[in-house]
Amino acid sequence: FQDPKFRRMFSEYAEELTDPENRRRYEEEITALERERGVEVRFVHPEPGHVLRTSLDGARRCFVNVCSNALVGAPSSRPSSGSAASGSQWSLPYSLAPGREYAGGRGIRYTVYDVVFHPDALALARRHERFRQMLDATALEAVEKQFGVKLDRRNAKTLKIKYKGTPEAAVLRTPLPGGVPAR
Repeated sequence: FQDPKFRRMFSEYAEELTDPENRRRYEEEITALERERGVEVRFVHPEPGHVLRTSLDGARRCFVNVCSNALVGAPSSRPSSGSAASGSQWSLPYSLAPGREYAGGRGIRYTVYDVVFHPDALALARRHERFRQMLDATALEAVEKQFGVKLDRRNAKTLKIKYKGTPEAAVLRTPLPGGVPAR
């Protein structure tokens, strides 16, 4: 970083990476390449919702961004079965991306996960406290199951910020009917 030429080139590279036009072009190229391989690709850009602060495996700080994107399935409910149970049974589809590691103040490292739900799920969570609790529990459970980690659910706290870290798109891959097209 001492060399001014290197700093200038590094700055240009960083600008190129963050340019929305370059990102759009990159996503179009990946989509076209995957389509040739018989796979439909959709990029799920997380829209900030709220952040849960917890700990990961009892050892380090962890944040779970509860986000939204319309590409994720909408929440749905049906009446609970059984005479003693009253209420609804909810289906809350979500999308997950692998955790990302960041360095915080004083060199403390922390991990961030994004759990992306449909915008209707976050809207319901803003209006109904019990639904928000269910949504947050689903987000924490999803991270634990998918990545084989243990989160401190009892001490999880909702922060006042809407997002922690830098948003990164997750990728939804769906095989196209008929598999890989013939060349």
